Amino acid sequence: MSMAQKKGHYTVADYALWPEGERWELIDGEAYLMTPAPSRRHQQIAAQLVGQFLASLQGRPCTVYPAPSDLTFGDKADDQADTVVQPDLFVMCGSHGGTENRVIGVPVLIIEILSPSSARRDKIVKLALYQRVGVKEYWIVDPIYEVIDVFVHNGTEYGRSQTVAKDDSLALSTLDGVSVDVEAVFTQNRAPETEE
Repeated sequence: MSMAQKKGHYTVADYALWPEGERWELIDGEAYLMTPAPSRRHQQIAAQLVGQFLASLQGRPCTVYPAPSDLTFGDKADDQADTVVQPDLFVMCGSHGGTENRVIGVPVLIIEILSPSSARRDKIVKLALYQRVGVKEYWIVDPIYEVIDVFVHNGTEYGRSQTVAKDDSLALSTLDGVSVDVEAVFTQNRAPETEE
């Protein structure tokens, strides 16, 4: 039994000691096991988003971090922090801190791609967390309905969300000139039909 299967309030120092073969997140000291592994479609959508952001952000002082990349919020390495997340994708611009194994700071964008095992956490727990720490833009990608829910921070909280359908283009409100072809995100990643 791993340490994270026991009840308790955990910190980054605890998290660093857990087995490498297991993927966990800590949110306000509570441990969340990240299983099962993401579906093929989930990973294809993630790859398409990473590719589009790498192309759109070329020449800008921004870095794209795909999962699994550990992220903590704040301006310094703090082993007593009680939150470590692994978003499907996040973008950091300008200077930000980190350690060899962790990025530290507040991203301009976080994207989570829904899976049945993580949908509640992404839509409720992480939405509240990202709003509280001031993530400028948060996207929730729904592979089943092929839409993206967009939340933009107004300095206090996330304002009204916008839902973008698969036949639209989506421009980041936080970075001028950066956009995503939503149709390509979904249609380029459909698994070929197989004969029974």
